[in-house]
Amino acid sequence: MSQSGSQPSSAPRAPGVQLREKEQGGTRREKRLFARHSIESCRTIAVRRLDGDGQPCGRWFLADIADVAEGGMCLIANEDQALELGQWLLLDVRSHPGFGQLRLRARLRWLTRAHFALSFGVAFATPLQEVPVLSVERRGTRRDPNQEEWAVQEERERVAL
Repeated sequence: MSQSGSQPSSAPRAPGVQLREKEQGGTRREKRLFARHSIESCRTIAVRRLDGDGQPCGRWFLADIADVAEGGMCLIANEDQALELGQWLLLDVRSHPGFGQLRLRARLRWLTRAHFALSFGVAFATPLQEVPVLSVERRGTRRDPNQEEWAVQEERERVAL
């Protein structure tokens, strides 16, 4: 079933991802618990690494949603990030009210680095009840999430502690 901004996944995967799937002894699709829904064009989300204590570390960076399911999503960042498999991330999804919450915690499950982008898959700490309807966006310039009012206020509060 298709929702606004999403459609059933049928797009071919990048060669690097296909190679990794073969090395794992099967396709990722066979191991997934939830159906993925490809995304045409939607608002970016902000992502931040969490340290070993579950506290935010580093700066926020933007990521595009490539596909989404109840259990996780595939994201694409157009700048390289210091991410490690198994690492916990904080996803700020306020730009998509369909999630019904501002933030999600997710664990990094896989990543593929390329010259121009970083693709990575995350599994939500708690699966969603349903695939959210995502907000469509036609953007001309990319924003810096660290300059947005909520991030500036959050950083002030963190430094004051």
